[in-house]
Amino acid sequence: MTVSKKDYLNTSSVHSRFSFIFLCVLGLFPLPFRTVWAQELPTGNWAGSLSPSEDDRQAVFHFSTNAAGGTSALFDLPAQGFHSLQAKLAPQPGDSLKFHIQSFDAHWIYIAKYNADKREITGTLSVAGAGIKIPLQLKPIDPQAVRPLRPQTPQPPYPYREWPVNFNGSVPGVRLSGSITAPKGKKKVPGVVLLSGSGPHNRDGEQFYHKTFRVLADELTRRGFAVLRYDERGVGASAGNYTGTTIAEFAQDAKAAVKALRSDRRIKVGKVYVIGHSQGSLEAQIVAADDPDVAGLVFLAGVGLPGVESRKAQYRATLKARGITEEAAKEDLLMYDKSYEIVGAAPDSATALANLQQWHKEIEMDPQYSNMYIAPFTGNWLFYFLHFDPKPNLNRIKVPVLAVSGNKDTQVFVEKEFAAMKAGLQAGGNQQFQSVILPGVNHFMQTAKTGAYDEPFQLQETFSPAGLQVIGDWLTQQAQIENQRK
Repeated sequence: MTVSKKDYLNTSSVHSRFSFIFLCVLGLFPLPFRTVWAQELPTGNWAGSLSPSEDDRQAVFHFSTNAAGGTSALFDLPAQGFHSLQAKLAPQPGDSLKFHIQSFDAHWIYIAKYNADKREITGTLSVAGAGIKIPLQLKPIDPQAVRPLRPQTPQPPYPYREWPVNFNGSVPGVRLSGSITAPKGKKKVPGVVLLSGSGPHNRDGEQFYHKTFRVLADELTRRGFAVLRYDERGVGASAGNYTGTTIAEFAQDAKAAVKALRSDRRIKVGKVYVIGHSQGSLEAQIVAADDPDVAGLVFLAGVGLPGVESRKAQYRATLKARGITEEAAKEDLLMYDKSYEIVGAAPDSATALANLQQWHKEIEMDPQYSNMYIAPFTGNWLFYFLHFDPKPNLNRIKVPVLAVSGNKDTQVFVEKEFAAMKAGLQAGGNQQFQSVILPGVNHFMQTAKTGAYDEPFQLQETFSPAGLQVIGDWLTQQAQIENQRK
């Protein structure tokens, strides 16, 4: 079959969360810069539109002074769900600015001129190696004035304590920064660590201006739990490199977070539970499989299938949500199924690349779109994911597990993922599995109309109240059971 530009772009629009963002220009994965700089640099918050016809497609830079006295910058793309990503500044003469922004294995460059008198930054944002260039003019903004209404975001004063926490990650150079919220008082309390899904996330699990983990932490802390949430490596205030990091490496950072909560001297923490959203559920599985002292797990929109099967199921979930039959999408299914199989069978990314290129020649895909299509598949993160099988870890988990998903989740095929989780746990002798499908709830735990990837930006609700109650009630019950065992 011959793949045209139109066919390629159509198939990319219903691909996974990663390639949806990567293949569409909308997918500039936000990322920060920290540097000491001699030239005059912007301060405060700046934003500009990536499209003259769509005001909500804003790119936002946040400039601030760091502890070393230099300038740091964070980059957001709120309508596409990305916040607090580190933008790194390359040396340039005079009033020129050059930012490098990376995520997964993609690389964006913003080259611009800073006019301090006119209070504007004018330049071009390009996707390295893809031939994509977008004019982008930035002007100062009030971030609160452009932030949509998010009524569930907690506001002070809080009926609990909160403090910053910093701890070493799993490898040298990774220093993680987060926050702990805990009940007032000195008695021992149960703890919870929150793990975010794929894509760079700050400690609040912020996406589309929704601070999902901030809302969840507030709910659980009010119920008596100490909750640790943290910026992923290379995001927000955390040091390290996000790009190319695998699930196994993220899981090692998660183990460090569990250790940090247990050892924090400002609070007495008893049993610790781990909550993982989407990819975070896989990290939670690794943590619990290796740490028998973890008291229980909660999977939000979680994953239980092997990588290739999960991606195939995910694509079918997207079709189902859009009312498209598999027969009508058989050409697209062939493209993605075959790609996943090729990469999943390859022993290394170089072999995967060669095999994908050979297949694209056979089906006469335009080389320009072939290169763009292949890039995500051979990147370190997706290559690892397609070779990852959760079953060995599920077999080793001996603690209670709650899986919560919504029936409007178009990122995972809920029933298939639940079945795989249950089978993996039971194969290891664990019968303590409970699953809940929330009506009308999407992948991001919001009450939704369609479940489409870009819908959350339009929603005011951050976290389904029903979902908060299910999670809170289950954890409270588990903590009471643990107390009774003592």
